[in-house]
Amino acid sequence: MQEAIGACRDEIKGAAILWVVFFHAQLGLGGLLYDAQKIGYGGVDMFLFLSGFGLYHSLCRDADAGRYLLRRARRLLPAYLPFCAVWLCVMLPLYGLGTVQSVRVAAGNLLMLGFFAGTPAMINWYVSALALTLMLAPLVYGLMARASHPRRCAVLVAAACFAGGLCFIGTEAYMAVSRLPVFVLGMAAAVPAREEGTSGAYALALAGGACGLAVLYGCFARFPETLDFYGMYWHPFVLIAPALCAGLGWLFSRAGRASAALAPLRALGRASFEIFLFNAWVEVLGKRFGLAQGPVSWLLWSLGSVLAGLAYHAVVERCMKRAARGARRSE
Repeated sequence: MQEAIGACRDEIKGAAILWVVFFHAQLGLGGLLYDAQKIGYGGVDMFLFLSGFGLYHSLCRDADAGRYLLRRARRLLPAYLPFCAVWLCVMLPLYGLGTVQSVRVAAGNLLMLGFFAGTPAMINWYVSALALTLMLAPLVYGLMARASHPRRCAVLVAAACFAGGLCFIGTEAYMAVSRLPVFVLGMAAAVPAREEGTSGAYALALAGGACGLAVLYGCFARFPETLDFYGMYWHPFVLIAPALCAGLGWLFSRAGRASAALAPLRALGRASFEIFLFNAWVEVLGKRFGLAQGPVSWLLWSLGSVLAGLAYHAVVERCMKRAARGARRSE
């Protein structure tokens, strides 16, 4: 299972970002398509699972916390900070906030952690959740590296994160804090097979996913009051997200990395962070400020956010390569 997820991680991220974009759009769907759309926020849980998976391998190669944080900053900040600066210049006048609130919004978004401080007008809660997981990863990895059974250790850490998250029930921060278990399980899934056996890993993941779906739809049908306040809108994805990533990894690995059909998903996955930023902006403008009106308008704006994210990713990547070449010449 680890090999399939690792080899097709970009393709899985591509599928996940399309699901998130689908979730954000108001397309007036019904039936099974609407059922698939209304749980599309699960794409974010897939990102967190894959992030934990990838960061485990990154820390395996070099566990120095300083160098690790520098690597993460080099990946995220060149794309995030310019986008955030433009977002603030456009959105602060639209929100009409006072001086103090504007400073809070600017600091909260630029530092990425404002969601946990209750900062208004955040780009999206996921940005703060991502920053939190990036900072916690070295600690979780250190505990796993010292344990005789790394995967069991990670499962215990995930359980502790779940228990700690219960302290935030009823608060807005609960949406982000309670996503930590799926991130930690992503680190657990990355433990090499030679360290701990993976017999029946696919069957276990898929069985867990089926249980998660049953719980989720049971809450939708019978206990809707538990969905938002108690987190049952997203808690089942601690089981569903690993199953989706494992299943898609298996499917994509069978298709083969050279398959032309997977190339678009691979491109989307590599640009998924940038696409998410633009799509989150479209969601805010569309739902709060009425930018998108009707299904066709939503479809066009959603497609535009995907294309803008792809283009922005290409520009940032080219700028970073040029900067790296300049740095090598100056040495």
